[in-house]
Amino acid sequence: MNKQRKFPENYILLPVSKTRVNPQDTPKVAKFFTQLQSSSEAPTALSLNVRKRPAQPSDEITVTVLDSIDTEGAKLISISNEELASFRFSYPGIRIIPEKFYNPAIASREIIKIHLTEPQALSTVTLRILDQQQQGIPDVTAVFFSDYSASRGASGVTDASGTVVLKLSSNVAERIYLYPGHSYWGQFKTDVALSSEMSFTLEPIAAGYQDALRFFYQTSAWQPLPRKIKIGIIDTGIGPHKDLSVLGGKNLVRGENENDYTDDEGHGTHVAGIIAAAGELKGVAEGADIMSYRVFAKGQGASNFDIIKAIDQAIKDNCDLINMSLGEAQDDEAISSYIKEAYNAGILCFAASGNDNRGPVSFPAAYSLALAVSAMGRKGTFPENSVQAGSVQEPYGTDPANFIADFSNQGIETDLTAPGVGIISTYPGDHYAVMDGTSMSCPAATGMAARILSGSEEILNLPRNQIRADEMVKYLAIYTKLLGFGANFEGKGMLYTNDELHSET
Repeated sequence: MNKQRKFPENYILLPVSKTRVNPQDTPKVAKFFTQLQSSSEAPTALSLNVRKRPAQPSDEITVTVLDSIDTEGAKLISISNEELASFRFSYPGIRIIPEKFYNPAIASREIIKIHLTEPQALSTVTLRILDQQQQGIPDVTAVFFSDYSASRGASGVTDASGTVVLKLSSNVAERIYLYPGHSYWGQFKTDVALSSEMSFTLEPIAAGYQDALRFFYQTSAWQPLPRKIKIGIIDTGIGPHKDLSVLGGKNLVRGENENDYTDDEGHGTHVAGIIAAAGELKGVAEGADIMSYRVFAKGQGASNFDIIKAIDQAIKDNCDLINMSLGEAQDDEAISSYIKEAYNAGILCFAASGNDNRGPVSFPAAYSLALAVSAMGRKGTFPENSVQAGSVQEPYGTDPANFIADFSNQGIETDLTAPGVGIISTYPGDHYAVMDGTSMSCPAATGMAARILSGSEEILNLPRNQIRADEMVKYLAIYTKLLGFGANFEGKGMLYTNDELHSET
C-alpha cells in the first residue's frame, strides 16, 4: 500500500501568551524553542517524537526550521498538513499560525482587476503615451475597459518609445486608466471611441503643486521637528533619494541580504517621503529619524513572519512609531502578538485601513492596538482628467470639497483619516510620483503624530512600557479635528498641529 504523499506548508510557532518563551512557565516548550536552530541558506530538519502509545512504536514528525527570531522567539517552520495534528498533540503549549502574505495598501485596483484576454478582438489600438514635448513615455500602464462591470478589456505597459498595442472586443472604451511609474499625473477618461492609432499626453508633476497633503499641511513653511522621533517604516525599502536621509534599517526578507534595505519597487520610498522628505519636497515630519525595514521581495507579497521580524527589530531599535502601509483581509494572530509587544514597549503602530472599495477595515489596521487610517481627498488638488478624479465619492465633509476616497475601507475600527488621493512624494532615482491609497494616508498620519509628539518631551521621556503608549494616544487625541464624514469613515478625525487645530480649512 502506497503512503499518502505529504505536502509541506509553512507555519509560525509562538508560545501561548507571549512572543518569547519563559523557561520557568513552560520548561518543555522553552527547551523545544531553544533547541531549534535554523539557517536561511541551509534549513535544518528536526525530528520530534510523540509520546509512545501502549505497545506502539513512537511516531516521527519531520519539521524543517526555516527562520527564527532569536533563540527564544518565534520560529518559521515547514511541516506537512498530514503531520500537523500529531505535532499539536506532541507540543500543545505552542501556537501554530499559518504563514500568509500581505500587499502594499496602494489603490491600483484597475491594474490588478484586469489581466484578461478579450474573447474576440474587434479593435486593435496602437497607443502612444507622450510627454509635453511629444516624446514617448516608457513604463506607463494602460488599462482599457470595454465593459467595466464585467472586468473585460485589455491592459499593457508602454515600451521604450511609449508605445503599447491593445486588442479589445468593442469599438468604444468604457473607461481608460493611464498609470505612469513616476514624474507624471495619470489620466482617467470615459466613453472613448477607439481608433487604430491613438495618443495621449500626460501632464508632468509641477514643482510646488498643492496636492491634498500640502493643502491640509503647509509643509513648505514648517520647521524640522524640535525633537528627534524615530519611525520604523515596514515596507518595500527606502530610496535612494536626494530628499531622504535613512538612519538605518534591515532587510527582513528571508534569504536576502539583510543590509540591503533600499527600494526597487517605489512604494516604500513614496511612504517615507510623505513622512520625512527634506529638500525640494517636504514631508510632514522633516527631521524625523526614519528606519527602513524591508519585508517585500521584488514583485511579491510580504510574509507575516518577515513582518513580525520587522516589528521585533523596530522594538530593538527603540522606534517611537511604526508605519505599516500594508494589509490583508483576515486576522493574523502572529502580527497581533507583535503589535501588542510593540505597544507594551511604548511604541504606536499606524496601519493602512485598506483599499477594497469601502470594504471592512483590513488587517493589521483592524487590530485594536493599531491605529487604523482611512484615506480622504479634496477636489481641486489634482488635474480634472487625472486618475484621481475617479476617486471622488460621498460622503463629503463639512466642507463639501472634501471626500472619503471611493477605494478607502470603512468600519468601527477606523481611528483617523488623512490625505490619500493624488499624493506627490519621493520615488527611487531622485524622481517624484503621484500615488493613491490608504498607503499614503497612513504615513501622513504617522508623520503628523511624530510632529505633535516631538513637542512633548515629558511623554517621550517616559519609560518604554504600556503607559508611554497610552499617554501618546491620549496626547494625540487632543490634536484631532472631525471633518464631518462620520465615525466609520474618519474615526477621531484628522491630526493637526496646535496652530491649525482651530482654523478653518
